[in-house]
Amino acid sequence: MEIYLNGRLVVFRAFYDKQSADNIFKQLLSETKWLDKSYENPDGTIIHLPRLTANYGEKSYDYSGLTFMPEVWTPLLLSLKQVAETLAYEKFNALVLQLYRDGKDRVNWHSDDDICVGQNPTIASLSFGETRQFWFKSKDKEKKQDILKLTLESGDMVLMQGTLQHTHLHTIPIEENKQARINLTFRKVI
Repeated sequence: MEIYLNGRLVVFRAFYDKQSADNIFKQLLSETKWLDKSYENPDGTIIHLPRLTANYGEKSYDYSGLTFMPEVWTPLLLSLKQVAETLAYEKFNALVLQLYRDGKDRVNWHSDDDICVGQNPTIASLSFGETRQFWFKSKDKEKKQDILKLTLESGDMVLMQGTLQHTHLHTIPIEENKQARINLTFRKVI
């Protein structure tokens, strides 16, 4: 276990062993109802999300001006949710899955501080498939040059908690020569 940012970011390395992680990745890839979404900028230009996405659970977690109708939990997603809940000491009712098809797929700098997740949300994140970078930087303009660069491998689990979403931004940057990666983020939508 690695602890960062005063305990608000915790990384559990190889939470799932390689064989289990490979099997979960294959099952998620084939069973998930992936969406290729786009949205309109205020200037009228259409932006395509640079990744595929899906939303499961009892509540929808809407973002980037997009509204989702959540799919019903699958047996696999329910089992992963239960593990995440046990580790995070939290009950989750929403899941966002992201499929980064290759190294060109990414997510820009952002924080998950939407009002629908409450004041200091706990988010449990699982990674399966390709190893990718996961970066954090402070929202404080004087500290923005300091970037915490983590490398997440298949089977790693990350907990983001406390005030982290209010103080920091995170990203999955573009990386060359990468294969597919699936990320799951469990959260409680109120």
